[in-house]
Amino acid sequence: MPTTVIHIISSLSRGGRERQIATIVANTDFEKYPTRIIYFNSSKDSYIDEYDLHNHVVKLKTKHFILRLRELNSLLREYKPDIVYTWGNPESLYVLIIKPFHKFIFLNGSIRHGIRSRVLSHYFRTAVLHLSQHVVANSYAGLKANKLKRGFVLYNGIDDKFLDPLTDRTAKRLELVNISNEKLLFVSVANFVPYKDYITVLIALKNLKSHGVDFHYLILGDGPSRKTIENYIIDFGLEENVSIIGIVENVHEYLKISDIFIHSSKGEGCSNAILEATAAGLPIVATNTGGTPEIVSSESGFLFQYGNSNELIDVLTYCSQNLHKCANMGRYSNNKIRKEFTIKQMIENYYKCILTVQKNR
Repeated sequence: MPTTVIHIISSLSRGGRERQIATIVANTDFEKYPTRIIYFNSSKDSYIDEYDLHNHVVKLKTKHFILRLRELNSLLREYKPDIVYTWGNPESLYVLIIKPFHKFIFLNGSIRHGIRSRVLSHYFRTAVLHLSQHVVANSYAGLKANKLKRGFVLYNGIDDKFLDPLTDRTAKRLELVNISNEKLLFVSVANFVPYKDYITVLIALKNLKSHGVDFHYLILGDGPSRKTIENYIIDFGLEENVSIIGIVENVHEYLKISDIFIHSSKGEGCSNAILEATAAGLPIVATNTGGTPEIVSSESGFLFQYGNSNELIDVLTYCSQNLHKCANMGRYSNNKIRKEFTIKQMIENYYKCILTVQKNR
């Protein structure tokens, strides 16, 4: 008998949780698991077109809390799901209120970070998680940070397009950024939001430039802090060394033309950006925070303390002087994804999660 699943998320704008839900739904066996996504808010850049989700999504019409609650409740009565899977804390709160009037199994998948900051919203999220029937995180660090001794971990799965090498890397470099293979190319994929710490990266790159390292740095992302970061780039004299590419769909191509991936973040669960760079065969330089140590080891990259520019300078300097070792790390990275983080493996783990909660109902 089919198991009907409803996913609920605030929007399908471009981000880690949004890409994971889009990937899961796009690869779901609909005969066994008829599936819909209910989302709250529209966005200019979303995954609906990229993953051809038009026949599987429903947008709520209202934004008023009570009216939204009523509309969501009505949709759930209409669809009669066996499983309701939420992807954020506001969505989880709505379902927590509605749950007593329905028979579905509730999966709260709102844990996307491996840390919990001392802010009200994070404490509130923890409270909702503890009240939820079942919990799914994308890292073990996320469960631990929210003081949960129960729950599933569903790591992200990476699309095959990130795994296979380019046929002509030199030509693609020239086409995309007009940079030769002789220049060291750093890359980051992260939006301009406060907890993505671009400032520490720019401080480190300023130091590298002062010591004569020939490099260029690509930033794939956008967001509210962009102007601030652009001002830092100018203040640090890095205008000729940094290119802000913005939001693009061919992230895999930019990763494959690059040499080293940098990810400076205050908190992560299982970062899509890191896994995609790992799949593309790049050595990873990332902050030692949240769930990142679960996916980055000494064989695949380097971890540094959040906000520690001196430590990052040392790592990037080492990388610039040991490119052969970094290339070996990249090959290890690519093999790791092929073994542990494919979409097929993610979907199998997703099904296991559903079957387990149904069995233990």
